Amino acid sequence: MDRWSVLDEHLPRAIRTDLEERLWRPIEAQATLEALYDDPAFIADPGHHPAIFADHGVVHVRDVAAGLVRLLDTIDGVLLPARPPARRQFVETLGVALAYLHDIGMVDMSVDGRRSHAVYAAQAAFGSDVDTLVEHLLGPGIVRDRLDSIGATVPFATPLELVVREILSTSVAHSKSTVPGPVLDDRVALRRLLQRAAFTPMELLRADRGRPSASPEPPIAFEANTVLYEDPARSFEWVSAPNGPHADLADDVIDAVRALRAADVLRQRGTVLRTSGGFELCMDSRTAQAVCTLRPDTGDAVYVITYDDDRGAGEANIRVAFVTPQGHLRIAFHRGSFTNEAAARRAARSVAGVVQDIVADVIPSFGGSSLGNGLPAPSRSVDDIEIQLERPDDHPDFADAVAALVAEDDPSLARRIVVVADVEGAAPEERRRYHWGEPVDPDGLDADDVLRGMAACGVDIDGLDRAAAFSEVRRATIQPGELLVTRGSPPAFVYVPTAAGLVVRPDGGYAPRPLHPWIPVGTTGVIRRAERNAAIEAEHEVDVIIIPGELYAGAWLHPLRPEELAARLRPPVTTS
Repeated sequence: MDRWSVLDEHLPRAIRTDLEERLWRPIEAQATLEALYDDPAFIADPGHHPAIFADHGVVHVRDVAAGLVRLLDTIDGVLLPARPPARRQFVETLGVALAYLHDIGMVDMSVDGRRSHAVYAAQAAFGSDVDTLVEHLLGPGIVRDRLDSIGATVPFATPLELVVREILSTSVAHSKSTVPGPVLDDRVALRRLLQRAAFTPMELLRADRGRPSASPEPPIAFEANTVLYEDPARSFEWVSAPNGPHADLADDVIDAVRALRAADVLRQRGTVLRTSGGFELCMDSRTAQAVCTLRPDTGDAVYVITYDDDRGAGEANIRVAFVTPQGHLRIAFHRGSFTNEAAARRAARSVAGVVQDIVADVIPSFGGSSLGNGLPAPSRSVDDIEIQLERPDDHPDFADAVAALVAEDDPSLARRIVVVADVEGAAPEERRRYHWGEPVDPDGLDADDVLRGMAACGVDIDGLDRAAAFSEVRRATIQPGELLVTRGSPPAFVYVPTAAGLVVRPDGGYAPRPLHPWIPVGTTGVIRRAERNAAIEAEHEVDVIIIPGELYAGAWLHPLRPEELAARLRPPVTTS
């Protein structure tokens, strides 16, 4: 549970465990091999059966909730307006609460159940299943304090308990098909849709493919959950407030929903990807088809099946998808090398489809604006979000093939797509340092200093394309005692210290030595594509320039011929 400790300050473990066991564990029970034995729909088409979808069980809700907290920490002030710490914590707490409801409707794995799972959660917010969650949010803490403060200034139209349940019901908006982006950005339309989702009988919503309408006509029926209200027409009144404290609250709730929409699709992937039943998924390097490893609860057998499901196979080859501290969408792949050309084409096509799905979920989620007072505009416009595709180490051109297919399928995305160097293979601390580093402007003074210093130390920069060479370069500060690299780590980056302060401790019995400013370190590892043969530690605070290894090899590395070396070493001719 330690990896989920980030959730503790937002939702106590006892409450999380209660919700997980009652509302999420049953989803897993519907997706076991024992439950699938007699399901003809599974045998007929495994790839389209919810049991083989990416996990919707206990680990999924923990992962989405924790990912939401991390995402809000990353995009505060970047893709969402910057908030004071207390108000940001309020948004995070609401987001975690919404995450713990968003997919509980997946317990019904029928086609109709899957389509209506989002509105199932909206209606459950008004029922006894979430009483413990409502009681917690109404108890002493950041949510109750905020609601009391708002209500003291501008009273709510309903009791606070109903306001909390209305807030929880906005989890319906995690579904982009149920609540499209334009509706999320239109407070009046959003209120109408929330009313229909919460109050329209479920059988009518299921018949309408689980999609409540946001049209201006009166709701088809105010039947379910309306007994809680003296006047159901005043429900969700705070959502459409045009200004003031209620509009501030709506800003916070909707931004929590925006983060939930993104965190849901940016869930953990790669080697930890599993189904709700705990089955592992992967892409076959020989065929690019989906492969799933099925195990019964007893653990005494294993069945490896393959089936036609390009989406599932593409999902399994996504190593990670996340939003960078600069506000860009970055996606890395497990592999790019396949045993034959047909498999390579199929893999690129299936991965391109998944990339488009991720993009469609993430980028439109951040297109709205705030209505309340005092929040500055985000620093990154949604129009400027890049789609960064990392080149997989085993076959870098795979990312270019995926990028071309995405642009071909949706030309509007072509301007956003950037193929970048592989850094997912780096040691975690090096990768974190890189992503949080400051980009270096190719035409700025920092770039001038780098080129001047490196040239003075013997690096050949003649003919260097500055724009290409600095396109993915970052600058970071290393603190005393901090390890820049460790022995045996992957050669993901070349580092250039801008001042004295680093010491290299090589393998093989060689003595430690200080690193001279402006001399690249890590070059040999990048050239031979082998693990690092030394550790580098900071003795004093020092800034380093971080160059991805692939970029360094392609744009910076120009080995000298012997005669060029001789010319550089020859003393300059002096005249008397």
